[in-house]
Amino acid sequence: MTIESWLPALLGYLMPAGLFLLAWGGMEPSRARRAATAGALALALATLGYFATGFAFHLGGAGLISQHPGLDPLNRLFAGEGGLSWGLVGLEGFFLSGDAATPEILALFFTYLPLVVSTVLLTVLSLSGQTRGWQTVVAGLVVGGVLFPLVACWAWGGGWLTNLGSTLERGHGFVDHSGSGAVYLLGGIAAWGALTALGRRLPSAADDQPDQMPPTHFPLLANLGSLLFGLGWLGWSLSTPFHVAGAELNLPRIAVNGLLAGAGAIIISQSYCWFTTGSADALMSARGAAAGFVAVAAGAPFFPPWAALVTGAVAGLLLPLGVYVVERLLRLPDGAATVALGTTGGAWGIVAVALFADGRWGQGWNGMGIEQHLGVPGQGVTGFLPAPGFVTDGAGQLVAQLIGLGTIVLFGWLSSWLTCSLLSLPYREGAVETGRALRIPIIRDLKMNLLRWKQSETDPGEPQDWPSGSKTNF
Repeated sequence: MTIESWLPALLGYLMPAGLFLLAWGGMEPSRARRAATAGALALALATLGYFATGFAFHLGGAGLISQHPGLDPLNRLFAGEGGLSWGLVGLEGFFLSGDAATPEILALFFTYLPLVVSTVLLTVLSLSGQTRGWQTVVAGLVVGGVLFPLVACWAWGGGWLTNLGSTLERGHGFVDHSGSGAVYLLGGIAAWGALTALGRRLPSAADDQPDQMPPTHFPLLANLGSLLFGLGWLGWSLSTPFHVAGAELNLPRIAVNGLLAGAGAIIISQSYCWFTTGSADALMSARGAAAGFVAVAAGAPFFPPWAALVTGAVAGLLLPLGVYVVERLLRLPDGAATVALGTTGGAWGIVAVALFADGRWGQGWNGMGIEQHLGVPGQGVTGFLPAPGFVTDGAGQLVAQLIGLGTIVLFGWLSSWLTCSLLSLPYREGAVETGRALRIPIIRDLKMNLLRWKQSETDPGEPQDWPSGSKTNF
């Protein structure tokens, strides 16, 4: 990697740092203190999980779909009987050991790690203070070592979502440039499934109590976090990661579209606050900006600038509505708002690709349309509103996007719900009562035996009987 690619990839590590500060800014002080270590914990869990199994699951078949030097050891992609076009999981590169330690492979690990950390962080922050520490650790390892890598393999590593354009002739296959679905939607959905499995709910609001915006506890931290997240997003999006290799992209367009989406989201989220409460809200402004970046992440290279502004504006409107649904209707104790941020921004961003992509860029995305697409030379990823000279591909691209969206939602929610349900089994009411019923006789018998042994040591000639109903100080 040259400095031109190292620097943007390094800036990508500002994304999880920004998400942490953004979430921390909206937490109650007592919970914020408990969550102070969540950022470091997420980094550690993501690094360990991705190092052990995640990288192999994600990019274990990278050498089969790319001629880039140094990736030859990554040559196993399990696809059942369907061939490589229906790839399910990579199987090479566990622990980055052996031949899978070339400079190019290590650079891939470094480039994608901030996305893994961001996904894990969204889940860890939502669980912070809601469950026991060891459960949070296991859940984070599952997200970083299994859930994200599998979705990333399907969407970015040569998997079956990547190839929907060739196998089902649906657009350019699933399009997600920098993680609206594979990172933020997955993280939000995983947090939703985990909180649902834990079974904790916020108290119902009184009927005569007016609806208010969530309180802002640390507004400066929240807005600083939003700024860092945006800078990190810009940096990583300009780093031309592995899965965009071979596609024609306009990097200045990505940067401009990201800034426009953030601006549109801030304006609309603030307008929503003005209309509903009569004043601006610092926390909602910060969260709105982040929602704009999340939403435009999927299609930033493919949108005309006006569409990026609209995408961000819609995300800015959906976010406060999502926060209301999560807190008031679902009553999930998600003080970090990770569920609303990931689900609303991520889902809308995936669909927006099929609506607004104009066909000017993306030639060769997922190996489709390198020379021509739909019989038109030079046509790239296209939705329902193509630029002059191109033909619409909205219907086919929308099907590919909805397949990817449904897959991430179902897989992420069910996997997270099942994982946290299993982790919480020992603490459910029936299990606790059963455990007590088993432990009490054992402890009582142990105390009786210890007391008899002490008494026999004191006076071995006079065996002591245990008086019925007597008590001990043990």
